[in-house]
Amino acid sequence: MPTEPLPVPVQAFAPDLARRVGLILTTLAALIARRFLREPRLAALIVPLWSRLQRAARRFERLMVGLAAGRLPKPRKSGPGGPHRSVGILPTGRGWLVRALGPEAAACATQLEALLAEPAAAELLLVAPTARRILRPIARMLAIGAFAPRPRFARAAPELPPLGEVAFRSHGYTWYVVPTPPANPA
Repeated sequence: MPTEPLPVPVQAFAPDLARRVGLILTTLAALIARRFLREPRLAALIVPLWSRLQRAARRFERLMVGLAAGRLPKPRKSGPGGPHRSVGILPTGRGWLVRALGPEAAACATQLEALLAEPAAAELLLVAPTARRILRPIARMLAIGAFAPRPRFARAAPELPPLGEVAFRSHGYTWYVVPTPPANPA
């Protein structure tokens, strides 16, 4: 967490970002209610989804009000924070909400992704990692690229001693000349 004061553009942008994110999440919640009521297999997800979205909107708004006042959130202790109440109720796949709701949810996802890609929003997300943690589950539901999983780097393979002289190479194969072991005179 930075200890220096927040940049003025970030402080000025925080209330507007909170308002715009809140509008997108409210639109998404209304879309969920309208669509999921028509499908009995999805109706049980309405309340947990609404709770998740409304809680995220409130937390994000409180954070942005604090940032606008010049207060950074307290550093978070490392380690798991414990499972959320809706873990196990809601599907966990990336982009599942867009697949369930269709193009209207994709429009909400695009709006949220464009909002988070704005330079002031990107700077704000760097200054306050708590904002990323609040929006990450929603971004995962909507398959937003700003919160895509980071690529993992492959570990370097251990260096093996050469097997012998290379006899032949073709696509995907290497043939080695293996020397015969010396005869053991005993």
